Amino acid sequence: MFQSVRPNSQLYILHKGDKLALDVGYVTNQPIAKPKYQIPQAFGQTQETVVDIIVKVGDTTINLNSIPANLDIADSYSNGESIVVSTSREAMNAEILSIKQKSIDTLNSREFHNNRINECDTILGILNPEYAEKQTQKEEMNELKNQVSTLSAQVNRLVEALLKQNNNEQSLGNKRTPQG
Repeated sequence: MFQSVRPNSQLYILHKGDKLALDVGYVTNQPIAKPKYQIPQAFGQTQETVVDIIVKVGDTTINLNSIPANLDIADSYSNGESIVVSTSREAMNAEILSIKQKSIDTLNSREFHNNRINECDTILGILNPEYAEKQTQKEEMNELKNQVSTLSAQVNRLVEALLKQNNNEQSLGNKRTPQG
């Protein structure tokens, strides 16, 4: 639990920005639990407590504010970036496995979403004939682009063959004796 960390305790920090990165740092202060909100408590209610932790990662110091005191892992922000902090290697492993599984699930759902897009296009075409016409034009334009690309490749091959043939004829012509 974050309220139990002491100076030099190891802390894991997972950066969840565009690129995942894991830092291992060391606590530099003695965190003191404090109420999350400064409001009066009703009888029998307990208020959530938080701690502020300062972590040293290499030459960098990271201030983690308002981390739930009674947890081993928590979401937070550092310099505008979403991070996950944990006192437990096992909790961090579980978090990383969860992120990985979400990505696997997303990749596995690609075909479903491609089909969903096609279904939406069909329904939009029924509801809105102008949309259907634009989709048809788009498909025709793509087909024409493919045909032009194929023709261009064929023309390039023909030009290369003609140039090669022309070069062969010229080299043979230079070797012939002049006829007069």
